[in-house]
This record gives sequence, C-alpha cells and structure tokens, in this order.
Amino acid sequence: MHRINLLILPLIGFFALAACNPLADFTANAKEAEALIERFQAHHSRADLDAMYAMTSEAFREETQRGQFDEFADIVAKRLGPVEASEQVGFNVNAGTAGTSTIVTMQTTFEQGEGTETYTFTGSGTDMRLQGWQVNSDRLMVSAEDLEALENTP
Repeated sequence: MHRINLLILPLIGFFALAACNPLADFTANAKEAEALIERFQAHHSRADLDAMYAMTSEAFREETQRGQFDEFADIVAKRLGPVEASEQVGFNVNAGTAGTSTIVTMQTTFEQGEGTETYTFTGSGTDMRLQGWQVNSDRLMVSAEDLEALENTP
C-alpha cells in the first residue's frame, strides 16, 4: 500500500500542474497580445479613436476619461503619424491572486519618427483587455516653442 501511495502522489501532482499549465497561459497571452496590438495599431493608423477606446478595459475607462484618451491619441497621431513597422522587444506575464497582467514593449517606426510603445493588458487569452498604452518618443517631447505657443493662447 505504501508503494502505491509513492506512485500515486507524484502522478496527482503532475496532473494538477498540467491542468494549470502556466506555459499554455503564457503562449495564449503572447498570441492574443500580438493580435490585439496589431489591431490597436491599425486603428491608430486609421485614426479610429472609437475602436481604440473600445479595446480598453473597464478599469482603464474609469481612470482615463474619453476626452483625455482622445487628446493623447491625437497628439501621437499628429507628432508621429501612422505605424509603418513594429517589432516586439519585450514581453512579460505576471499571474497572481489579483489576476493576470501582460506587458509588451514594441519598438515602433511611425511615419514621422521612432518610438517605444508599452502595452499593458489584464486578463488572459481571449479575455485580455488593454489596461495601458504608453508611447515614448523624442517627437512627443514638449519644445520651448510649444510652451510659448501654449502661453500665448488665450
């Protein structure tokens, strides 16, 4: 009987781990994130702000009012233009008791310059929603002329 327990317990542990299969979740998140980013960038390139905002999570919409999002997306569009090419340079999945978050960093070539986009998603697989979108580029920096124009605007 003791020998049977020694064989059964490891098998139970193996099947329990197989059911959780973190590698499968990682792969599913990687594929879904790639598809979501392609869609989001296509919407950006067409200046389809409604579609971009619709891809965001409820928590994102609670923190970022539609007008704030439109203003940021408009600045990115005017200063950088449509996406011409994009390559993934970073990927991270964090799973915990609060849920799963996936962070993807893209090196993106826009029509008018280069930038690094960081996408943060919540959820996993097909339930993933955009939680954050950051764009870092020299073309988004505020110049002295920009500040002067803002100060002179009534």
